[in-house]
Amino acid sequence: MREYRVSELTGNEVLAKSVCMENGSVILEIGTALKVSYKESLTSLNIQKIYVEDPFEKYEKVNFYFKPEVFLKFENELKAILSQHIYRKDSGLRKLESLVKELVTVFERTEEDRVLDIKNRTSDMYEHTIYITILVMLLGREYGFSRKRMEDAVLGCLLHDLGYRYIDVDYRDCSCRQLKTSELCELKKHTILGYTALEKEGWIPEISKLMVLSHHERLDGSGYPLKQKNKEKECRMIQICDAFDCAISGMESSKKTIFQAFDLISNQEKFENRMEKILEKKIGIYPAGTVVKTEEGKRAVVISQTENAQAPVILYTGGMQENHFVTENLNREKAPKIINIM
Repeated sequence: MREYRVSELTGNEVLAKSVCMENGSVILEIGTALKVSYKESLTSLNIQKIYVEDPFEKYEKVNFYFKPEVFLKFENELKAILSQHIYRKDSGLRKLESLVKELVTVFERTEEDRVLDIKNRTSDMYEHTIYITILVMLLGREYGFSRKRMEDAVLGCLLHDLGYRYIDVDYRDCSCRQLKTSELCELKKHTILGYTALEKEGWIPEISKLMVLSHHERLDGSGYPLKQKNKEKECRMIQICDAFDCAISGMESSKKTIFQAFDLISNQEKFENRMEKILEKKIGIYPAGTVVKTEEGKRAVVISQTENAQAPVILYTGGMQENHFVTENLNREKAPKIINIM
């Protein structure tokens, strides 16, 4: 499934989701083959984006470091544990210990050299949390973390947004600049509320708790809630990973492109420069499914990643229909330069 701008329709795309009005009434059913003439009608109804079937999906080999079904399993287990948490009561949070060990074990067994794909992101808190966990583990591996230190960092990641269960502000796809002062204050409480909820959990290492409290702090003291300049590596790791993933997923932020997210974390006053450079090498700039234009002016679609974040494997195509498929580029030494996302 691909998000598509109505203005870019070329005809014959097939709807992957029904198109509905704000009142829920269906305009076009799922499975409808679109016509170019629909562009004007949809635009007049203020419908700017639609979801169409991805004709190249069967060629795409998305890399999440975990298999998709394993990623979803971790996400569902995390949701099941955190959704039962009750403030200051026996919450069953200790079930996270086994999830942490499994996450780290699966990650350690992963001999994946390709860079990470970030595709079709949503502002779901649990999806966001698993992605942050992967990014922190990537950094931890580069810094040579021991197994124990990695597990403590992963636990901090899994708990970092626990405080959202105690606030009543919608953090999804919103810009802090658009929130009322009262709403912004409420949103910022989630770090303190999450930390406070864990104070009596003696089994949780202090560094994991500190990651919960400080994941919105910044190196220059401009963050919140305490404007601290954390020196702990784990805190700096979750700060940069959270900022990056919030930007691309629309958590506490208007949704941004990967390029914009990297621009955000390249601020050396706020984030550790070496960490940003590592993430640049470990995250694919062009996720699988991205339609791009090469320096030769050809249209192509990214189908998988390589070890080089700048040079994914692509399929050339004259359009978004499978019958326009031309060739697969597998020569990494002569990889065409991508100059634009279409």
